[in-house]
Amino acid sequence: MVKNITIDDIAWPCELSLTLKKSLLSIASFKDGITSLGGSPKHPFSSGICYLFEGIVILSTSTLDTSATVGGVIGPQDWIGAGVMDESYRPIYTSEEVVPVVLMAFPKKLLLKLAEQDSEVFKFLFYIAQKSLKKWTQAAATVIHDKEMRIVFSLLELLVLHPKKDDEIPPIKISQQQLAFLSGISRPRVNEVLKALEIAEEIEITRGSLRIINLPKLAARLNNLNVSLRDPRQFISEYQSC
Repeated sequence: MVKNITIDDIAWPCELSLTLKKSLLSIASFKDGITSLGGSPKHPFSSGICYLFEGIVILSTSTLDTSATVGGVIGPQDWIGAGVMDESYRPIYTSEEVVPVVLMAFPKKLLLKLAEQDSEVFKFLFYIAQKSLKKWTQAAATVIHDKEMRIVFSLLELLVLHPKKDDEIPPIKISQQQLAFLSGISRPRVNEVLKALEIAEEIEITRGSLRIINLPKLAARLNNLNVSLRDPRQFISEYQSC
């Protein structure tokens, strides 16, 4: 469990006054795991805003016409939950922890009460919603592409969230079933793509994880994907020469 957190230990979504940061910290509490929030499996963030200190979580939802599944991944320094502040909108997610989570929860009722006293809370919520929207819109844009591009996009999004160790590319801890859940592709199809990438000497598959061994070549597979909203490659540029 994370302890003795100060306002400087948090990656705030935007510039905020010191007063508001202190107020937000005063209403927050630490939780272990997504299920500790008390929401239902389909509404894990219905109780307020969350900030992840540790861990990786896959979130999956459906397109509006329910014809496809859209998967996203969140990890350290990510904020989520701004959508539930609107009573008329309750985003439905299915969640699964890939790496155990430690998070800070900001209860909805206390946030709304704080907003009555300080309108800067709305700026805080706006920037959280903005960043989340970009990530989810980009994830949804991959649904129209083939299974290979969807899986490569998922792998690079996961790589962004794994702890960096010098210039070495860290192994990605995820099972094929979890990758299927994230990419919205069946497990047999996921296995086919991973085997093809391994034959192409771009990844190395191990039990419960995989390692990217040719990142530039793998990343180039996204060249035909519109990543104008979020390009995971910009967050892993330090590995491009590996």
